[in-house]
Amino acid sequence: MKKLAAILLLIVLLFNAFGYRWVSGYFEQKATENLVAMIDQNNYDESDLISIKTPVNLPYYANNAKFERVDGEMVINGVVYQYVERRVFNDSIEIKVLPNQDRLHIKNAREDFYKLAQDLDQKGSPQKSLPINKATTKFVGFDYITVENQFSINPMVSLNSTIGSVYSDRLLSNCLPIQLPPPKPLA
Repeated sequence: MKKLAAILLLIVLLFNAFGYRWVSGYFEQKATENLVAMIDQNNYDESDLISIKTPVNLPYYANNAKFERVDGEMVINGVVYQYVERRVFNDSIEIKVLPNQDRLHIKNAREDFYKLAQDLDQKGSPQKSLPINKATTKFVGFDYITVENQFSINPMVSLNSTIGSVYSDRLLSNCLPIQLPPPKPLA
């Protein structure tokens, strides 16, 4: 019985730590799929479209006066915008986007839940734990997973080598030296 209770409490702990993140991710994905399906069926209001125009510095591009359907998304100031259509006209690209309001509401609800779950925004009541700054809040909320890539540049080994009777000064390769001169052409 104790094993069953321990397993049950471990499952509750893991769901509390990671499950809500997975559930909110699932709902964000469904909100995006629903918005894309509405866009594909042209089931949106044209007045809700936001037009973004940017200069294009390409040497060759096809000028097109008509808009074409395009898939994708971009995030500006925390708001996710879903691409609807685009065109390259004269010297600029014009993209029409729709804000994904459902996904924004899910993201705000997720952040509010994490604040409540971690006792981060309790006004008027004394905090039992140490105050947590904003960077720790982001870490606890699993919004960003940082990957530290460590690169090192090793100096190339230069070899002093002789090819035939001619001295070659510092070859920048690790190949074996050839002791014979190259063959002569046959023609």
